[in-house]
Amino acid sequence: MRALRPLCCCLGLALLGAACAAWADLPSGRQIVRNSVRIGDEDRAYSLHLPAGSRAAPWPLVLLLHGEGDDSRDAMTLDRWIETSDLNGFVLVGLDARKVQGVMPSLYNINPRLWNNGDAGITQESIVAGDDVAYAAAVLDALQKRYTVDVSRVYAVGFGGGGSMAQRLGLELSERFAAIASVGGLHTRSGPPRNPLSVLLVYGRLDPVTPYNGGARKTPWGDWPPSPPVAGDIEAWTHDLHCPDAPQVAPAVDPRVERSTWQPCDGGTEVQAVTVGDLGHHWPGGHSDGHGLGPESNAYDATGAIWDFFAAHRRVRVQ
Repeated sequence: MRALRPLCCCLGLALLGAACAAWADLPSGRQIVRNSVRIGDEDRAYSLHLPAGSRAAPWPLVLLLHGEGDDSRDAMTLDRWIETSDLNGFVLVGLDARKVQGVMPSLYNINPRLWNNGDAGITQESIVAGDDVAYAAAVLDALQKRYTVDVSRVYAVGFGGGGSMAQRLGLELSERFAAIASVGGLHTRSGPPRNPLSVLLVYGRLDPVTPYNGGARKTPWGDWPPSPPVAGDIEAWTHDLHCPDAPQVAPAVDPRVERSTWQPCDGGTEVQAVTVGDLGHHWPGGHSDGHGLGPESNAYDATGAIWDFFAAHRRVRVQ
């Protein structure tokens, strides 16, 4: 355990001292602490990582939503979010979706964790009965009470079904986030966000779970209802945030990666869409857990690029 109190004493700042004392009561640096919040009559667990080293308050916070069938700790480690947290000094929080069979152990193939993200393929009562938006809000509330979090730099990111859930949070809790990112996920719209925020959308052109051009979806749990093309997801966000009609297309550093940016949008926000040409349903640039479908790709460092995108944006204040 690395205590941060000596830094606070040396600085002699009362406010920083209080913040560092709160930081010091949990281990930092490559540690994951489990905690929970109460939602109705259910305790929902989450994973917390505090970055290594001494940091000046307040701290950014990244809310991470794992892919379908996985869990928060796998996403935090395999997708390199812990090392990115340590390098850049942000609080990392991994949420856990509910299990299809709540009383049974979570197993990828037969008892996966799935998000209540509005996906038509998710019909299990145990999943759709859960309020994952309230869960995310409660975790943010708990951490903002306990730690000195910079509320203007709170972000959400997810993969697959977690990417769809990150988009849902961006719509329904837009006042809490400066930016969101979704990798390999789509979201059925329920209206524009109440507060402008920046959005990064990453897709694999060879993704069988979120097919780039729409159509039938192949998952480890059988075929799910067809999905629309990913272009509809991009168009919805650029429309809702009143972005320019034509994007700025970045020069190709790698011919497999296409990046388009719409800006300025409402409140100075932006929408960025990235297509990885040789990517299936995997986190690009991460370490494989063997659960994805289609080809993997290292053409795009999703974790690094998403943090850079987040770091460039603060929450927009609407008068």
